[in-house]
Amino acid sequence: MLPRSWMEAYLRFLLKFRWPVLAVLTVMTIILSYYAAQMRVYTNFFDLYPPNHPYIQLYQEYRRMFGTANVLVLAIEKKEGDIFNVDTINKINWATLQVLETSGVNPYQLRSLTHPKLKNIRITGAMITAYPIMYPAPPKTPDDVKAIKNAVYTNEGVHGFYVSRDNTTALVSAGFWEEGVDFANLYSRMNHIKAELEKEGTHRVYIAGFPMLYAWVFSYKNYIFSVIGGTTVIILIMLWFYFRTFTGVWVPLFSGLLSSVWALGFAGYYGFNLDPLVLVVLVLITARALSHSVQSMERYHEEYHRLQDKQEAILSSYISLFSPALVSIASDGLAILTLALAHIPLIQKLAYVSSFWVFTISISVVTLHPIILYIIPPPPHDPKSGTRFSDHLYNAINRAMITISRGNARVAVIVSFSIAMVIGMAYSRHLKIGDVSIGKALMYDDHPYNVSYDMVNQKFVGASQLVILAEGKEVGVIKDPHILQTLEKFQRHMEQQPLVGGSITVTTMARRLYQMFQEGIPKWAIIPDNPRDVGNIFYQFLNTIGADDLDTFLDKNSQNATITIFYKDYNHETVVGSIEKAKEFIDNNPVENVEFRLAGGLLGILAAVNEEVEWSYKWNLILVMVTVFILSVLTYASVVGALIVMIPSIVAQPLSEAIMYGMGIDANINSLPVAAVGIGIGIDYGYYVLSRIVEEFEKFGDHDRAIEEALMTTGRAIMFTGTTLTVSVLFWIFFPMKFQSEMAILLTLLLFFHVVGALAFIPGTVSLLKPRFPLPNKAMMTVLLAISVPAIILYYVGHTELLTLGALALIVAAGEHLWATRRNIGMEMRS
Repeated sequence: MLPRSWMEAYLRFLLKFRWPVLAVLTVMTIILSYYAAQMRVYTNFFDLYPPNHPYIQLYQEYRRMFGTANVLVLAIEKKEGDIFNVDTINKINWATLQVLETSGVNPYQLRSLTHPKLKNIRITGAMITAYPIMYPAPPKTPDDVKAIKNAVYTNEGVHGFYVSRDNTTALVSAGFWEEGVDFANLYSRMNHIKAELEKEGTHRVYIAGFPMLYAWVFSYKNYIFSVIGGTTVIILIMLWFYFRTFTGVWVPLFSGLLSSVWALGFAGYYGFNLDPLVLVVLVLITARALSHSVQSMERYHEEYHRLQDKQEAILSSYISLFSPALVSIASDGLAILTLALAHIPLIQKLAYVSSFWVFTISISVVTLHPIILYIIPPPPHDPKSGTRFSDHLYNAINRAMITISRGNARVAVIVSFSIAMVIGMAYSRHLKIGDVSIGKALMYDDHPYNVSYDMVNQKFVGASQLVILAEGKEVGVIKDPHILQTLEKFQRHMEQQPLVGGSITVTTMARRLYQMFQEGIPKWAIIPDNPRDVGNIFYQFLNTIGADDLDTFLDKNSQNATITIFYKDYNHETVVGSIEKAKEFIDNNPVENVEFRLAGGLLGILAAVNEEVEWSYKWNLILVMVTVFILSVLTYASVVGALIVMIPSIVAQPLSEAIMYGMGIDANINSLPVAAVGIGIGIDYGYYVLSRIVEEFEKFGDHDRAIEEALMTTGRAIMFTGTTLTVSVLFWIFFPMKFQSEMAILLTLLLFFHVVGALAFIPGTVSLLKPRFPLPNKAMMTVLLAISVPAIILYYVGHTELLTLGALALIVAAGEHLWATRRNIGMEMRS
């Protein structure tokens, strides 16, 4: 707690030097406005990848050799009949060329039935030849199409991969460089291709894959800004109905806008981009600035009508608000900053920008507000104050809160919170990272993207890939028969999983070529044991197929090869199961001169992201709670006081996970930061309520009377700000993206829970326990040692869990409470 003399000196400094302070803040705002204009909203795929994870390092090392995991798939379905007709084959060829000309595509990673890299291996006399399946030109007659159809059936890696098993659909697959994707261009171009192919009414087109998913996300950017605009208008209307003065509207709005400009300027200065999926968090933080502003305006109005002196009202109100405001800002900001623990650029950028955004509230509200209120005229007397419907409503609600903070009702509230915590802990254990495929997590099931994704998985081997690298220790090692047979054995081992649709390696081509050597007899579609025969196969690779056409399977030196497994989904079980299955084979089949390395492809990236998110989320929550606990202990000089103010957030943590599990909300790289921010940001209410109770207790010396005064003053503002914050996310519930809607519902429930916790649980607990703090300095040092030493021991023995830390805090708090009660320690705010 800051000394009262410091707070008063700071306020008098602001009022005395208000014009120089305003000049400095104006210059800073102009500078940051310039950088804010340079900030961009877009998705950078590399922001999603944890760069230090071994899977990502492997991917970065070999992606230019074997291709990117950022794959788009375009399926062309013939409504009636099969694709083997002149019109459809030409449409496939046209679509292939259009995708090839799209910005950001990797031309060496483009495949389709009509692309030259899909080969038709044939015996011509005494020679083995390999020509493109569509050769020498697009078909003009049915006979040309018959040759293509025959090639599809006689070559491995085509049927099921690029032509559906029922022959009704063809697939165009294209890798896109992460750094080269232009989402606006990709979205418009893919929709143009779709419209052109479907305009005759004979074909349907389905487009899926990561690039298209995020192109869909980007397409909603203007919708996002519209929702933000609509939210702002509603908040302005609410401010008017609450204060009934122009000042009550523009001062909080100015505070929120100033914080926004400073934070966006910070992002622009450091070159940070903001992902569209996390904008709901930034809207919530802006509303948080409005909330602090409303608290200060409400208290200033209250003090002015009591004192009838503007300067004294400013001093009285802000001295009372300084401690809860600063500790709540510090708690929010530091709690959000702990998100940077995750080694994922997207989350780190969100942590830096969001925490800075929160810290700017200390400028826009705590520093600038007193100056603004000193300059503008004092609030006029409102003859209708206390008689309006809104006044009666707020008063009725807060009187109800007073009632349930006494007698048996308070016990019922505390028991209810305890039950909520037990339920939350029971169900939160079932929450898994990445339990739903990302398309289903971001979009509704009937969204065009998910319809396309489901169709591709139904018709083909799978839209998601796991790539395992066989890294040789010397040039030419992949030519070893034993190595090739091990690759094939690995391939068959991975195919045993339920959601595997198919797989492909260099052995797929090798077996086909060896069969050709043996006059095409099917039983010879094997990997020979003789190194000489294998040498002939590789010689044929170079002279018939060509090294460039094998670039996704084998490098030019035959030192490194890939095993690619196709999956029909990429949920938690699939990702974890695929990695465990691969590790099982690697552990049981050591190979000399070759090291199997995990993991590339989309599943490899998702495995890396999920592992990083799971680890960082656990430690982020611990750091959030420990940080808030330390700040709360320093504020109230009491573990009891810290726990009272924190219990709503402590209960909200497992409860939020239980809600996510119950609603089927996926826990992933996007949703968990939002949930973490929502938990931490609600503790502000508790600080304002408990600090006001302590302040009123100093006047009346009675806990129940102090609670009544606090709830009828600060509680009224909390009801309004809680409603305002809820409205700030309420419009997102109707957003066309499932993710934004679900996050809005989750945040609404969390905010409601925190309001109830501040207005019902905290007063009821204070009334029941009648806590006594601050502790004397010596006693406080003893308490700190009693909690910090066991906590350090728990960390070193590997039992640092929220449950164990919480139990430790409760034991220490019980001892503190007994000691303080016996010695009749007073309840006051330390000066």
